[in-house]
Amino acid sequence: MLQEPPAVAALHVDMRLPATAANTTPGRPSQPPVLLLHGWASTSAYWEPLAAELLDAGRSVWIVDLPGYHRGDILPPGFQWTLESAADSVAAVAVRNASPVHIVGHSMGGSVALTLAAAHPELVASVALVGMVPAPPNEGFKSMLESQLGHGFIDDATRAKCMKAWFERLSGEDERLLGQAFELPFEVLGPSGLAAMAGVAEDVPGKVTAPTLVIAGVGDRLRSLGQAEAYVAASPLRKLVAVPDAGHSVHWELPHACALALGAFWNESRQPPA
Repeated sequence: MLQEPPAVAALHVDMRLPATAANTTPGRPSQPPVLLLHGWASTSAYWEPLAAELLDAGRSVWIVDLPGYHRGDILPPGFQWTLESAADSVAAVAVRNASPVHIVGHSMGGSVALTLAAAHPELVASVALVGMVPAPPNEGFKSMLESQLGHGFIDDATRAKCMKAWFERLSGEDERLLGQAFELPFEVLGPSGLAAMAGVAEDVPGKVTAPTLVIAGVGDRLRSLGQAEAYVAASPLRKLVAVPDAGHSVHWELPHACALALGAFWNESRQPPA
């Protein structure tokens, strides 16, 4: 008996073109769009500083809300929130472009990016991981979060600890903005949180053939610089940029430095025209 294929969620995508797009030189190959994948309990709002930098640099940006994360989303019947189902849902977005795309994933979004690149290599020009490598997370944070998820809701204390670990210091206005995803249904937050804590399947990193950049904040308390260095050292396809004065969310804390690292990486890894 044939098994039904896993359900794929239709994702909300904010597609933005740079102002320079109208001035593209005729006959010159266009640059692939950049797909931005957010982390657990996060909203696409935290990509705004980096998106502005990339658009100013002439890049097209597609800001993707992962399954259930766009307000008002209804997941399809039978959908189970896993890194694999999220990656397949993003693949349905990436295929809209005629050529492979750049994928940038933060935290859990990085796990989705790697899973996508392993399962659908033909869709991915490069992978960039921000605040993430496939390594055991901070044990204290993992235990705290898994315990809270087991209760079936996210309490205020857990929310505050997460925001502190992710962003260190925020204004009241930014904390309200970036914390909005905690208001999503637990049917989304719970399974996606467990997927984030479980991390990618063991065989995924070895299946990724796309050039991979790791952008690590030197002060990241959830993924250490040592973990990032060990991951990058295991393959010549991987490169590390360590960013001083940043923690888990380099794209928010230092978006210009993040954009410069990405641009240099894409230029270096660009395939010559056939």
